[in-house]
Amino acid sequence: MPDAAAAAEAQLDDLRRSGLRWLAITFVDHAGAVLVKGVPLARLPQVARHGVGFSPVSDAFGATGLIDPLQTLARPDGDLRLRPDTGALRPLDPAAGWAWAPGVRHERDGTVYRLDQRGFCAAQQGLLEAEGLCVLAGFEIEWMVGLVETAGPWRPAVAGGPYGADRLVEGLDYLTSLAEALEAAGLDWLQLHPEYGAGQFELSLAPGSPLEAADRLVAAKLVIQRVSRRFGWRCSFAPLVSSELVGNGGHLHLSISRAGRPLLSGGTGSAGLTAEGEALLAGLLEQLPALLPLACALAVSYRRLAPGRWAAPFQVWGVENREAALRLIPAAAGEPAQLEFKVADLSANPYLLVGGVLAGMAAALARPCPLPPPVSGDPGAMPAGTVRRLPATLAEAVAAFEASAVLREAMGGELHASVVEARQAEVRRSDGLGEEELIASTRWWPLTDL
Repeated sequence: MPDAAAAAEAQLDDLRRSGLRWLAITFVDHAGAVLVKGVPLARLPQVARHGVGFSPVSDAFGATGLIDPLQTLARPDGDLRLRPDTGALRPLDPAAGWAWAPGVRHERDGTVYRLDQRGFCAAQQGLLEAEGLCVLAGFEIEWMVGLVETAGPWRPAVAGGPYGADRLVEGLDYLTSLAEALEAAGLDWLQLHPEYGAGQFELSLAPGSPLEAADRLVAAKLVIQRVSRRFGWRCSFAPLVSSELVGNGGHLHLSISRAGRPLLSGGTGSAGLTAEGEALLAGLLEQLPALLPLACALAVSYRRLAPGRWAAPFQVWGVENREAALRLIPAAAGEPAQLEFKVADLSANPYLLVGGVLAGMAAALARPCPLPPPVSGDPGAMPAGTVRRLPATLAEAVAAFEASAVLREAMGGELHASVVEARQAEVRRSDGLGEEELIASTRWWPLTDL
């Protein structure tokens, strides 16, 4: 790719002047783990053209980093070339001299690897843009900081109550360092504050294109890990760190427009939706069970995704209803109307999740279906049979994903099947584990102790 190499060469002087010396190139595997190759920044033009080697077996890694031998990709053969997207390159820790860029895996002949998750996301974004749709997306990141212990109950590193200013004050040095690190990495954000759980915080990233949103999530998680370790703490993005506490979510916010006209407001439909906005919600609502394995990749995710945990485990939508799987946030204070995809957590590969949601949106517009009325109040308190529960286990969610013609067509048979295999491996890993053992096995996710 001469053009990529030339662009990389043109970047080098500015990058060096800013003190950057090394580059971390990442991709996210099927299990949601961020994998990396590091290179000297001086090699950027060569790496942009030829990439660095990476085995296809990485998508057979499980939640604990072990290779599941029953997966098709669990073989020693083959090699891929991981190329950095130099247009998305940014500082990671400039004080330490490190830059970061998301990578896309290619075959040796230069074609994008058909199982590459970021490539899938980029393709789905391109298809919607070709239809005249503009989608902006942004993630909320929830995490907990705890004292570094390998056993025993969860012990928060910062005291203070839910959403409490006391926790803000107790953790002010930490949050200040985090805000500075995000600024140094060029990551714009909207909110940073204590969350409900013990030692829990939330960061809302600024919106961008769908691909940018997924990239920013990956980079922000790396920055959070880095700052947490500086304080001698560990951070956990796990869906649950304790059966007694709320879990960590990774909600996806979306706004959609066509030719500058919002689809989620200004219409004559339910809650001010346009006809296309209603079609989008209806289609995504229908696809929710199938999208769950992309949104919640761990078996423990479904312990969090339960009534009473404010995790929205019902197949409903609502206006400003935080227990609805799809939450419509009306336009206000200069902000466009947004759709919040609430059922996701941070075990998700963000490229698979965003790409799957975009594929569901495209199918919804191509084949509109009626939108049911919004739900008010707690769906879990409604009489039995009033609302439909989303899959209660990963195995149930995988069955819905397997049956989705929409996702199979969008992803291609090989990518779709490889995700099925990865989720089935997680079902096998977790099968037979009690609740506490299951939670403990991924308490510090994505950190593992092999």
